[in-house]
Amino acid sequence: MGYKKEMMESEMMKILSQAFFNMKDPRIEGMISVTRVELSNDKRYAKVYLSLYGNDDKRNEEVFEVIEKAKGYFKTAIAQSLHTFKAPDLTFVRDRGIEKSFEIDKLFKKIENERHNQN
Repeated sequence: MGYKKEMMESEMMKILSQAFFNMKDPRIEGMISVTRVELSNDKRYAKVYLSLYGNDDKRNEEVFEVIEKAKGYFKTAIAQSLHTFKAPDLTFVRDRGIEKSFEIDKLFKKIENERHNQN
C-alpha cells in the first residue's frame, strides 16, 4: 500500500469522525466511532468501518440507515477538507469488534460474580 493512500485513509478517518461529531440529526444517538477506512487503489471507493454502541441492536440498525442516507454530507466533508473536486464513493460497514469486546467483558464479569457468590 502506498504512503499517500495510507495518509488519505488516516485523514479521512479524522474528517469522518469530526463530521459525525458535528452532525445535528436527532435520530443519531449513542456513540459512533470510525474504526477504519479502506481506500481502493484508484481512490474512487472507500469502505468506512463504523462501530455503533449505546443503543440496542434494533436502534443501531435505524441509526445505520440514517447514516447511509447522509452519504452526501460525509462526501462533502471529505471533498472540502481534502480540497478535491470529487470524494470517493463511500460504503459504510458495521464493525462489531468493539461491541463484541463489551459483550465478552460482561460475560467475564458475570462469571466472576457467580464464582464470588458461590464462595
